[in-house]
This record gives sequence, C-alpha cells and structure tokens, in this order.
Amino acid sequence: SIGREGNHVAVFPEIRVSKRHATVSYCSGKYYIMDEGTMNGTFLNGTRLSLQKVVSERFELSHLDELRIGSTVLQLHIHANHDTCKWCEPGLNVPTPNKPVATTISEPPTLYKQSNKETNRLK
Repeated sequence: SIGREGNHVAVFPEIRVSKRHATVSYCSGKYYIMDEGTMNGTFLNGTRLSLQKVVSERFELSHLDELRIGSTVLQLHIHANHDTCKWCEPGLNVPTPNKPVATTISEPPTLYKQSNKETNRLK
C-alpha cells in the first residue's frame, strides 16, 4: 500500500497524499493499482483513476507508465524475470521522449525532514 503515514510499503510524507492513498497488487504476472478514494487522486499517465472520495477500479500497470501521487512522479519499470531495458540499467540515467528524467537527491534525510516539517505545519 501507499500512503502519507503509517505502515505502508511506500510512504510519501506530504499533505496532498492521503493517509491510505493507493494499493498496488500483483496477480497472474501483472501489477495493478487502485486509488483508495482520495481527495487529490492517483494519476496514471496523466489520467485520474477516480473521482474524489470514490474508490477506483483496478488499473493494470505497464512498463514505462507514469504514476503520480501527490507531487511525486514515478516512471515504472516492469520487466519479466531479471530482464532490464536500456532505460533502467544500473547507474544509467537517460531521458526518454515525453517522460520525466529521474534526479538523484544527495541528502534524502534532510529533504525528508523538510517535507515532514511542512506536513506537520499544514496539519
């Protein structure tokens, strides 16, 4: 699960992310995502998964899909077995057309503390 706080696999500590935001599941070799009825939504390739406060249906996730939760944008790399593509070889950061470029954060703890302070200020 994905959320702003609590015991989730992925935690994004920002106010636009709900405490319980989305659920990612795996079934028969495929990954799926479902919005848990959030106010600010979960976006897959720029499309909101459901209306505000309405739990979405499951949507299949594919290689190079773009997932946005709050201000975080993730480019998904879904491969069979241990295969990789030219876009996700270790240490390789190559821009793709119309896709966001990943950046490296040099000091995640500091950034996390700043984000956490901002979240607490907004509560």
